[in-house]
Amino acid sequence: MTEPVRPHGVPEEFDVRTVVYLRSGESPPDLDEEASTALHHAHLAYLHALWERGLVAANGPLLDKSDDTIRGMSLWTVSPEEARRHAEQDPAVLAGRFRVDTARWAVSAGRVAFPEQDGPVGERVAFEDL
Repeated sequence: MTEPVRPHGVPEEFDVRTVVYLRSGESPPDLDEEASTALHHAHLAYLHALWERGLVAANGPLLDKSDDTIRGMSLWTVSPEEARRHAEQDPAVLAGRFRVDTARWAVSAGRVAFPEQDGPVGERVAFEDL
């Protein structure tokens, strides 16, 4: 049996990470300005707590989007299933402001670093195993 051939320039290994997209909720709550601000602050505090626990490597809002339903993105250090479980406990998700989508993202090994993380962010996977 022959080994699979990688196209020229394709790396031998990839770092595979979990991405969580926050999208606009289907039925967002109708909140006054004070309640909306409080919910936003609770959302930010929740994400910061996840970062402090080492579950989220990076996160933030998305700007200049081609799809206005996509509001933010996070790179997680855990599996898509675990990331979804935690992301669905975000106060803004629970309130219906956001909904959660997950994906696995493969990028050439070593190309993206997270210097504030003590441990690995994702897993290293051979090209043939993608």
